[in-house]
Amino acid sequence: MLRRALRIWPVDDRAANDESVRGERRGCRVGACMIALTLVMTALLAGCDGDAPDAQEAMKEAASEALDVLVADLAKDRPADAGAYAERLQAYLEAHPSFFGAAAALLDESGAVVTSPYVYRAGDGYAFKDLVEPSYNIEEQEWFTLPLSTNSSEWTAPYFDAGGGEVWMVTRSVPARDAEGVFAVVTTDLVVDAPDQ
Repeated sequence: MLRRALRIWPVDDRAANDESVRGERRGCRVGACMIALTLVMTALLAGCDGDAPDAQEAMKEAASEALDVLVADLAKDRPADAGAYAERLQAYLEAHPSFFGAAAALLDESGAVVTSPYVYRAGDGYAFKDLVEPSYNIEEQEWFTLPLSTNSSEWTAPYFDAGGGEVWMVTRSVPARDAEGVFAVVTTDLVVDAPDQ
């Protein structure tokens, strides 16, 4: 149908050798192509707006599955220190380019956070922070407290991560367990639009 719509000049062999007619045909065909392309792009973009919630849910599902795999891997082969955790988190983000950041809040035997390497996208690369600092109040952050209080994987509501990634996001948090209990809360962050206020 698109091919038929773009063929606006009838083929006339007698006029085929006339340069002015050929130029007019080319100009009209290019113009018709641009109009058709504009209409197709408009239709596609209009369709994307209606699918935004579905796309966001699909992204959350993908993040949930990927994070579960990461947590199982960390439980089987625990990194030796915060630097090794950061390397694993960066490799995880490299494997999942649509995820914004990932953290591992490491707990001691009493359940207190001792360190929390956080790797997130910055410019064309990655940035690193240790989220254990008094101004961040890690043990009061919903992404940390919610999975520990429910003893399950949880998504946060959208929030602005001041002191962390400095963007609006939602976070999937999973309590990581081994034979001795919960040893970390591991996260994946997805960027979201700021809520209407």
